[in-house]
Amino acid sequence: MATPDNSSPGVHQRNVRLRRFVLSFVISLHASRERFKVRGMKIFLGIDAGGTRTRAALADDKGRVFGVGAAGPGNPHNVGEATAARHLAESTRAAWAEAKLDPRPATFAFLGVAGTKTSDDFARLRAAAEGHGLAAAGALRVENDLHNALSGGLGGAPGIALIAGTGSNCLGRDATGATRMCGGWGWLMGDEGAGFGLAAEGLRRATRAADGRQSRTRLLESALAFFGVSEPDALLTALYTGTWQPDRVAAFGPVVTRLAEEGDGGAKQILRKGAAVLAELVAATARQLSFPDGPDVVLLGGCLKPQTFYAGIVEAAIAKACPSAHLREPLYSPLHGALLNALRHGGISGVSLSDPSNRLA
Repeated sequence: MATPDNSSPGVHQRNVRLRRFVLSFVISLHASRERFKVRGMKIFLGIDAGGTRTRAALADDKGRVFGVGAAGPGNPHNVGEATAARHLAESTRAAWAEAKLDPRPATFAFLGVAGTKTSDDFARLRAAAEGHGLAAAGALRVENDLHNALSGGLGGAPGIALIAGTGSNCLGRDATGATRMCGGWGWLMGDEGAGFGLAAEGLRRATRAADGRQSRTRLLESALAFFGVSEPDALLTALYTGTWQPDRVAAFGPVVTRLAEEGDGGAKQILRKGAAVLAELVAATARQLSFPDGPDVVLLGGCLKPQTFYAGIVEAAIAKACPSAHLREPLYSPLHGALLNALRHGGISGVSLSDPSNRLA
């Protein structure tokens, strides 16, 4: 009987195809088993929706991070509720895609959304998110995005988060789970001590100097240069015509801070006043919650970057207004905090997140 010639090109090609088929089958079987295992898992969804982008992350009840996704801005007051809700859904789908899993309603979802503060805000976004299938009805919570910053900054522990970027806001949570927010009133009713507040006060001092109602200050010449005009009256045109945005005014805030650091008396007074207001937010929050040993406090936002001139003034003001406060460096990102919030509100406590690739940063 003749022996098959396994060295022939035709037989070799058939063997290669067979090996490829077997390998593909084994990989597919393993993936199916993994997908089957995940279907039985409790998967938690955390979303951090800010003014610039929306980020979503998935983790199981052991804290293992599966996927992270991103989409466009999520502040409904800036982009509209429909667009914000669409970005919530897009970021979530992207997270499922990165995890290589078919999307399904999460066991529990926590959405921290910038610009939201009222019960109506929360209810409308919750309904929209449930409509997109992010989680089942009753298994989804919407709060202001500062809740994510607090949980991320303190690793889920109780305490207070003070944020000063374009605007200012403060949130505390004590060991009982009670929360209190102070600030967050926007540029017209609040934002003192943050970028807009510092800039607006700098402009007021500049115009008072132009009128001769106040001693000369470098704030005037700096304002003219920053807004590209040659005389004080032209500030009216620069600031009151065209599309007006608080961010455009707030961009002058760092100039005020720089002038204070360089010794300008008027600018230094603005920073001291702003710091006192921010410290007042922390003290008021602490008074309305229970912190027997004093609250841990994290400072967040572009105006309060660590080791900066203004941050030092704010830290000194907090020590005076709330002597029991313990200032801490932020531990984790707001997206990390969103997942911690999803786990906590979903009934899972004492879990640390496992994120070896640092995707939550």
